[in-house]
Amino acid sequence: MKKFILIICLISYRFIFSQELEYSNIKCNYLTTFLTDTTNINTKKEELTGLWIGKNSSLFKSDQKAKYDSLTKESTKKSMLNPINGKIIIDFSKIPRAFFKPEVYKEGNSVKIFDKIMGTNYEYESDQKINWTLVDETKIISTYKFRKAIGKYRNKNITAWYTEEVPISEGPYTFKGLPGLVVEAYDDKDFFHFTLIKLKNQSELIAPIRNIISTDYQKFLKKRIEFQNDPSGAYFMATGKTVPKDDVDRVTKMHRTNNNHLD
Repeated sequence: MKKFILIICLISYRFIFSQELEYSNIKCNYLTTFLTDTTNINTKKEELTGLWIGKNSSLFKSDQKAKYDSLTKESTKKSMLNPINGKIIIDFSKIPRAFFKPEVYKEGNSVKIFDKIMGTNYEYESDQKINWTLVDETKIISTYKFRKAIGKYRNKNITAWYTEEVPISEGPYTFKGLPGLVVEAYDDKDFFHFTLIKLKNQSELIAPIRNIISTDYQKFLKKRIEFQNDPSGAYFMATGKTVPKDDVDRVTKMHRTNNNHLD
């Protein structure tokens, strides 16, 4: 069990919101399956993700991540109100973590992706718009008619099934822009697979991560590659602490096998 002593420090971050946040009207839950290591079928994970949709904005993120964020805030607040021997001790070790890390915040025509490298949250504007091709193929599940579309997102071929019976041009991750809600989406290797399992009316504040470092995709990608190539070196540069020699190979392998990224 690891415990962290809160050290109050000032770090300069840019706050991303210039407008008042809105509340969702609808929440969609997707069962999301994905590999953490594309070379190992045994690394398949299954996690519930949520899509909160408002009038002019939406947010897609892991449901477990939303719970984790809420519980860590509550834990921090309790720890600050109840110091132990004059110290504020924060322990998140018993709170289940999410495996699905990215968040996607859409406001109007702007789509921003949030992701994490070594505990630091980054945000970049999506520079990829999927040009969907509507396919003359349908299927019916529980009286709903679903239509097929295909598109390319960076180097991935994406198949999406959507329904015009829910005329909302939304979907999981950045898979949006179709004439109806996306109910299923997956890449041609099935490294990621999203399946809608619940849709309900829900009013909840649409609030993505606030404390972030803003960048662009190419810079983010470069930093992630550098970290995966030499995680011990990146850890030293960020903290000034050295990974024990006996752990370097293990740490390097662990991060290099975490290689399945939607982008």
